[in-house]
Amino acid sequence: MQRFVFDPPERFVVGTVGQPGDRSFFLQAAARGQLVTVGLEKTEVTALAEGLTALLGQVGQTQGIPLPTAAEVEVDLAPLDAPFEEDFHLGQLTVSWDGHRVFVEAAGLAAGEARVAEGESEVDSLRVGMSIEQTKAFIERARSIVAAGRPPCVLCGRPDDPSGHFCPRLN
Repeated sequence: MQRFVFDPPERFVVGTVGQPGDRSFFLQAAARGQLVTVGLEKTEVTALAEGLTALLGQVGQTQGIPLPTAAEVEVDLAPLDAPFEEDFHLGQLTVSWDGHRVFVEAAGLAAGEARVAEGESEVDSLRVGMSIEQTKAFIERARSIVAAGRPPCVLCGRPDDPSGHFCPRLN
């Protein structure tokens, strides 16, 4: 299987394709003319942003490294790069710190494969090394992408479609 390494990436972002309520989520890493796109779920985007936030908090506390605020980083607001093709779908996600850089590692099966991988050699993987500033910018974009979905129902909190939804509070 393929192993992609971007350390550092020219670009590492999360983005979507489709309308709120029917969006597909993707991670995209790019450098030196190479582009890798990984499919994932909205909840995984949220978990990645929360995991990176917790990791940065620990790094700031234990190593005394000052962390930038959201206003101090430049967030990439551009759409996903084309040509667009999912290289693999996320199966495992890890965040780590090596003392100098933050790493995001994603692994999964190539698009269209419906089997269970029996070992690490059978999965595609992506490893991205980022500075603290790049990580903070990634977190801010991920949060804004997730928040751009369907608004919650004011009564029950479930996602509300333009055509309405079944609200248990109206029963």
